[in-house]
Order: sequence, then structure tokens, then C-alpha cells
Amino acid sequence: MQISWSLEAVNKVQSIRKYLLEEWSEDEVNSFLMKLMNFEKRVVRHPKLYPASLKYPSLRKAVISKHQSVIYGIDREIIRIYTILDHRQNKTL
Repeated sequence: MQISWSLEAVNKVQSIRKYLLEEWSEDEVNSFLMKLMNFEKRVVRHPKLYPASLKYPSLRKAVISKHQSVIYGIDREIIRIYTILDHRQNKTL
């Protein structure tokens, strides 16, 4: 399986990284990036590990920490990462 990141997801990673640098520390940035890498490794081996959405069954939500979740879908042999939610920034979600 391969992973494909949408432009929105890439932009969200950059936005979260910037937020963490401004509000927290470089250690928090490194922890976030490590969690993303670990998520990639797990989801490539077990694409259906995370639950499918009841409203949108083609999408899955992986909670990678209490602060971030990844929304992705499986398209044949490609895992498409659509967006990342940072719950510290998205208080209304």
C-alpha cells in the first residue's frame, strides 16, 4: 500500500507545526511528527485498523493523540489522507 497526502492535509501539517512552535515547543513538534510517522507505518500494514465513519463509510478517523486525528480513505492500494484535525485549534469540532 502507498500513502497519498492531499494538499489540504499537507497544509494542515504545516499549520499544526507552526501552531506548536508558537504556542508550545520544538519537542511538541517532534512528538507530533513522530506520531504521524507511526500512524503511517500502522495504517500501511493495517488499513482498516481505524473505524469507518457512520455518516461517510468511505472515510476513517485515526486518533493519533488526544490532540490530533487523521481523516483518510482507502482507494484500492492507496491510502488517501484527506485532512488532519488539531483539537486544540478546532474547539468547535
